[in-house]
Amino acid sequence: MKRKKSKKLQLSLIIGFLIIIAGLISAFLLNNHSDKTSKSNNSSSEITSQAPVKVDPSKSNGVISSSSVVASDNTEKVEDVGESGWIKIPSKGSGEKFTNLSSGSLTIYKAHNPQVLKTATATHPNLQVLSQVMSQYPSALIMNASGFNMQNGAITGFQINNGKLITNWGENKRANEAFVINKDGSMTTYDSTTPASQILANGAEQSYSFGKILIKDGKVTPNDGSVNWMIHSFIGNDKDNNLYLIISETSAGYENIMKQLANLNLTNLVLMDGGGSSQMGLNNQTIVASQDNRQVGDFIVLK
Repeated sequence: MKRKKSKKLQLSLIIGFLIIIAGLISAFLLNNHSDKTSKSNNSSSEITSQAPVKVDPSKSNGVISSSSVVASDNTEKVEDVGESGWIKIPSKGSGEKFTNLSSGSLTIYKAHNPQVLKTATATHPNLQVLSQVMSQYPSALIMNASGFNMQNGAITGFQINNGKLITNWGENKRANEAFVINKDGSMTTYDSTTPASQILANGAEQSYSFGKILIKDGKVTPNDGSVNWMIHSFIGNDKDNNLYLIISETSAGYENIMKQLANLNLTNLVLMDGGGSSQMGLNNQTIVASQDNRQVGDFIVLK
């Protein structure tokens, strides 16, 4: 009987010891997992706190598609630049002031040696329909340009007029790229990795901003899906410094549009506002009517 009790006691001690060991192992594993989770959470928090990212503009040679990459700075802004001024665009060679190159699903006008005016002068510009702008400039080629917030009328994207900054990069989520006309009439594009201070120092006089840079320095950029089935407006230029205003028809599609534009050998091309905002007129005559007679916040005017 004593031997049986002794064996039972030994067995109980062994079981108890094993339970203690198992408990210690479980506690160790739980604590280790908690430490890893904490580190992961801290790392995620640190990454979030770093956005938006400030980028060295000297290393910004390509188009950055990420909307989180913003070279923000403290460049002074103005709420209203006053009356819009004209910029002379010196084109090379000879040609008509306006040439209709429309074909297929695209309305295309090439402007040679035009003067250019941007209608948006403030963060909340005067909203107008095409007919109102044509009445002010009856001998001009006119097209909608930058986008705007349809709820409050605020201009969208990176905006410069008369060489003054109206809205900076990162002030809204939509527009991170822009078509820029400089004081000397040269044309280029920028994305949000280049700060406003540098763009202005480079001579920017006007900017138009809404969608993606589709062609930069003669090279087609990757398709990001922003050119869809809707009507779209575009602003571009070629190597001879001719300026192009383009509107695509509904359901034209990216591949079809880019194929039709290939023979123009454009240097730069930027997507502007579209849908009901797209509208174009020449010499006080409507060429492309708005689908819903929409008032918009920014027009590009050529004469």
